[in-house]
Amino acid sequence: MTVMPTLNGGLKLCPEDGTDWTVLQSIAMDAHDDLATRLAGLMDEESMWEDIVVPELDETFSGQLKLVAQAIQKAKQAAAEEVVISKEESEDWYGALNQARLGIESKYHFGQNDELEESEIEDPDTGNAYLRGRFYGAVQQLLLEYVM
Repeated sequence: MTVMPTLNGGLKLCPEDGTDWTVLQSIAMDAHDDLATRLAGLMDEESMWEDIVVPELDETFSGQLKLVAQAIQKAKQAAAEEVVISKEESEDWYGALNQARLGIESKYHFGQNDELEESEIEDPDTGNAYLRGRFYGAVQQLLLEYVM
């Protein structure tokens, strides 16, 4: 997959094959965690985090994932050669990618590993999740550098 900035201040993702489309569609699937509730568990009970903040976070997080999933699905159905992330949508994409990375981390516990052990790479699910997480992080970095 090729990822590059656009002339109008966005970013475009150019999938080269079906695997690339699968990686993009995995963003929403990797963000499986109920992140808002998980964050609420880190707060003390007296803060009323669950009552006040969690509903708004849930709405924000689900909105980010919905926007990204729809953009990817629309581009794929139209047989487009690229998925464009506009400057206006960059925060939603960044958030969805972050949710996906956190979902992968909560399931696989990669931590700060720059490389996997050979035995971990032999397991296709673990190796694929690791590569998706690295890709999501790279796209986030490009969003920060060129768009946000």
